[in-house]
Amino acid sequence: MRCTKIICTIGPSSCEPEMLRRLQQAGMNIARLNLSHGDHNTHGKVVRRIRELNQTLKYPVAIMLDTQGPEIRTGINEVDLIVGDELRVTMPPTEEQAEPSVKTLYVNYQYLIDEMKPGQSLSVDSGLVRLKVLSREEDHLRCEVIHGGFLKGRRHVNLPGVAVQLPSITSKDKEDLLFAKEMDLDGIALSFVRNADAVREAK
Repeated sequence: MRCTKIICTIGPSSCEPEMLRRLQQAGMNIARLNLSHGDHNTHGKVVRRIRELNQTLKYPVAIMLDTQGPEIRTGINEVDLIVGDELRVTMPPTEEQAEPSVKTLYVNYQYLIDEMKPGQSLSVDSGLVRLKVLSREEDHLRCEVIHGGFLKGRRHVNLPGVAVQLPSITSKDKEDLLFAKEMDLDGIALSFVRNADAVREAK
């Protein structure tokens, strides 16, 4: 019979030695380090704590590093999006540009306007918010809110059906993969993989 493994993401509320022990006793098989948050020093402490715990165990807990991967995110501004509303979606303004007078969502992807077409959608904050492209203007997309909500800053953006022009392995990912090698971790989870070249590059 197949035994399913349990992967636990370790964060600020679960990184202390006693909590790690309790997680292991509850059935944690793999500890996931999310490199979208924290730094190498912080994650290194977690690795050392798990290895100290493993010295007391018959079946050690494996440690997996999850890369941040190429990401598209909204700007730092917060926007309250109501179903049926229209808004502009564009690149963050430069210091010389004035704040727009209409509701605007900033997205840090320079090819956004060129690659999106009317009828396509933007999925924001893990799908909690969805926008439909109504038209493509010179410096912004005119969009309609299909699924609304209060959107905080720095939320993840997904462009379904669009082959985005982002590197499969970012410079940060490369630094994190070297960290994983130095720490002799047990596994790597690559984020937002689009083709086999990303796997070969990571290796």
